[in-house]
Amino acid sequence: MAADLPALAALVREAPGLRAKRDLDLLARLPSDPALDGDDAAAIAHRDGHLLLCGEAIAPALLAADPYAAGAAAVATNVADIRAMGGRPLALVDTLVSPDRAHAERVLDGLAWAAGLLGVPVAGGHLTIGGHPPALSAFCTGTATKLLRARDACPGDVLLAAFCLEGRFRPGPPPLFTSLRDRAPAQLRDDGEALAEVAEGGLCHAARDVSMPGVAGSLLQMLELTDGCGATLDLDALPCPRDVALEQWLVTFPSFGFLLAAPPARAAAAAEGFTRRGLDCRPCGAFDETGVLRLAAGGATADVWDLAADPLTRPRG
Repeated sequence: MAADLPALAALVREAPGLRAKRDLDLLARLPSDPALDGDDAAAIAHRDGHLLLCGEAIAPALLAADPYAAGAAAVATNVADIRAMGGRPLALVDTLVSPDRAHAERVLDGLAWAAGLLGVPVAGGHLTIGGHPPALSAFCTGTATKLLRARDACPGDVLLAAFCLEGRFRPGPPPLFTSLRDRAPAQLRDDGEALAEVAEGGLCHAARDVSMPGVAGSLLQMLELTDGCGATLDLDALPCPRDVALEQWLVTFPSFGFLLAAPPARAAAAAEGFTRRGLDCRPCGAFDETGVLRLAAGGATADVWDLAADPLTRPRG
């Protein structure tokens, strides 16, 4: 059956995970420093490379519905942000507010489980129990010798999508696809090394992790960081689990999913860094000069978002 591209474009535009990003325009109130670097994580020049710092606040709905999964997500999301910069995670700290000890135990058990799987120690944090609504945030540090900056994607680059398709789908909200229970810990830790490998080998120069907005929404966020890039996402080529419908997959948050920009001559070598680890990585589009995100399938296209006409996270008007 042919994809209904206008309907899928509307689905991406209206996805709660993407609409929530609109409020990031508030960050323009903070002072900017041209000496600072980074996007998925802050990058601070240090010795011959960079220190990386990032943080994530976990969705309150997930924290209330599944405290254990929320704890695991606090680790996985931070590790993904470090990896998306071409980095290696070092350690993580968390801040947790729980209504009672039982809730806190479930969250901390989830944190400990995911941290053990991904090889990232929980170095400390803060805990408050009772008297307040539950809240969870976590923060990670890492290092990188060569950065993958989302803003460095260029017109003419090949769009690569890399996913682990071994896992299980959870419809949500939010819709999740996790591989943490389906791959050995050693594999999970080595999967992220593919990002550092393509960065250090000069095979890719830009990346973004696929997060709450799903693959198309995360690509839109990546485009907004560039100097006017647009992109076409080819749904016919997009890696997708066999038991997840395309309309679900487009707005799903995977535990391992990344978008990368590679020069055409290096795209095959970049993809091989993922595929030889048992991951799925394919060319699924290209970057262009339009500033527009488009979906493509069956020889047809549909516009999703024109960033020049309507910025996503930058101040409007």
